[in-house]
Amino acid sequence: NPPASTLPDLVPLPSWGISVVHVKKTRTQAASDQLDFGATVSVGHAPLDVEGFRSHGSPIMKAFQYFWQNGHIIGRVRAGTMGFDSKKGHNHWHFEQFAQYKLLNSGEQVAVSSHKVGFCIAPTDPVDLVQPGAVWQPSFLGFGGQCGSTTALWVQEIMPVGWGDTYFQQIAGQSFDISKVPNGTYYIEVVANPLKVLHESDTSNDVSLRQVILGGKAGHRTVRVPAVNGIDPEG
Repeated sequence: NPPASTLPDLVPLPSWGISVVHVKKTRTQAASDQLDFGATVSVGHAPLDVEGFRSHGSPIMKAFQYFWQNGHIIGRVRAGTMGFDSKKGHNHWHFEQFAQYKLLNSGEQVAVSSHKVGFCIAPTDPVDLVQPGAVWQPSFLGFGGQCGSTTALWVQEIMPVGWGDTYFQQIAGQSFDISKVPNGTYYIEVVANPLKVLHESDTSNDVSLRQVILGGKAGHRTVRVPAVNGIDPEG
């Protein structure tokens, strides 16, 4: 029962950096049309601190969420798992329940799901540095954190107040395969804390939707992205 003041507030921002890419046929995979996108989950109210521990060479770490008050840890609770990602560009431990991405149709039913499930939680982008408790100069940015090597027994993945963690889905399986998705209106859904394993101060803002309009023909698909609240970062 951590005090309410120690609970972080995870807020997924509307998806951005959206584009369509045609992936050519290779010996191992068929040609496809992929919808690439960026997704940012920000943290407010209190820092998010998730730490993993393992023993006996286990491929899985037990994860715990830690709660801070006045610069000191006052408690922790079990919160999901971490797994090691050995793929190129990663080679570190991922918290496996941080966020989830889906492409929804106009009726907000699932059309395509991203295979992205693991995250090295870290501050990559300042989101709101004027809110109370915001940290203007984190001790590290991005992969400069403590996501660990394959031999690690303990990792700490932490995000300070006011910052967000951004991932660009530009890899087949993580981006949305729209090869067989009809033209029309869709929504990129970003869900923070999808399995509710993390304790938050507010869970009513854990989902964001960004409208996209798909067009074109196979091999030459197009996407239009309407502005959000008058702001058009895609323009």
